[in-house]
Amino acid sequence: MCTELNTNIEVIVGTYEEFLLGYKLCFSPSSKIGYSLQTSFTNHGHTASVRSLASSTKHLASGGADETIRLFNMKTRQEVGTLIQHDGTVTCMEFLDSSHLVSGSEDGTICVWTTNNWQCVKTLRGHKDGIISLSAHPTGKLLLSIGKDKTLRTWNLIKGRSAYVTNIKAVGEFVLWSPDGSKFLVSLKNRIDVYSVKTTGIIHSIDFGRRASCATFLNDHVLVVGGESNKLELHDITRKCALQMFEAHKNRIKGLYCVRNFGTKQSNSLVLSTSSDGFIKVWKFKSSKLDEHPSLLTELDTTCRPTCLTVCYESPIRKAVTQPSLDVSSPKEELQTSEIAVYENKRKRNSSTKSSLKKKKKII
Repeated sequence: MCTELNTNIEVIVGTYEEFLLGYKLCFSPSSKIGYSLQTSFTNHGHTASVRSLASSTKHLASGGADETIRLFNMKTRQEVGTLIQHDGTVTCMEFLDSSHLVSGSEDGTICVWTTNNWQCVKTLRGHKDGIISLSAHPTGKLLLSIGKDKTLRTWNLIKGRSAYVTNIKAVGEFVLWSPDGSKFLVSLKNRIDVYSVKTTGIIHSIDFGRRASCATFLNDHVLVVGGESNKLELHDITRKCALQMFEAHKNRIKGLYCVRNFGTKQSNSLVLSTSSDGFIKVWKFKSSKLDEHPSLLTELDTTCRPTCLTVCYESPIRKAVTQPSLDVSSPKEELQTSEIAVYENKRKRNSSTKSSLKKKKKII
């Protein structure tokens, strides 16, 4: 148990060994470095390796090579069920606030789930091969996805259909929106292309020199990138320059997550990283000194092989995003800008849905 002061930050990793491992970040005055990661739960619900994780303020979802999504209520610390809809490995997931979950799979489909009863309210089809990565716009009205078919698709989540298709001419690694929604990036092998929503074109390309497998934004302009090396790199995509590079792990980096506005100094940010070396590390960045190496708050050896990482925490209320023009739709499908809920879908729900909620049971 975590016996010291709790920061309300809980990091969860999925592993090749089929486990979900949860750790609380605790402030420990007795520790030399001030913080520690204390085990909060262990779950072995999947029957194959865990490939994706997603979290909201209330829920945790894990997707596996066993083609299932496991669901957890992090408030009550209970496992609440399993979703069975995909016919392939669940490769990526993301929550739209706390109302919906979107999941992508190697079967080429994207499912949209409502969290009030965990029904699949929409299946988005269009990719001709497996889904690799997806990312939702901060407004919850747009979704980006990349697939093995070498395309980037923009989905209109209000209409529930594809709005635009871009041929990226290569199999991408991940796609990611910036926090303010003004830009997004696509990783292609050794290169990361940054797109502007306003111009719909590439405004900067980062030559990472090796495969970039994960990234997270420190703020609207500064990106932390990890991949097939033991180093993390910081890039300012507005100034179009590299800020720093430092050795973070002993092996390739598998997951990154940023907690912005951490601690008494709201300008500080935490970046949590995990690697094939089995370690989880917590780094603190000072926004005024991003060209200096971050301080290591704490680290922990999971003794497993992590595949993905997410963080559950109570984040500050996010201000409404002011979006001047989301000019990424095709001329025939203008995006609606009125404030309406994601998916005002009046169609009857598919009675043949395969979602099966199991009896609640405590997380071990």
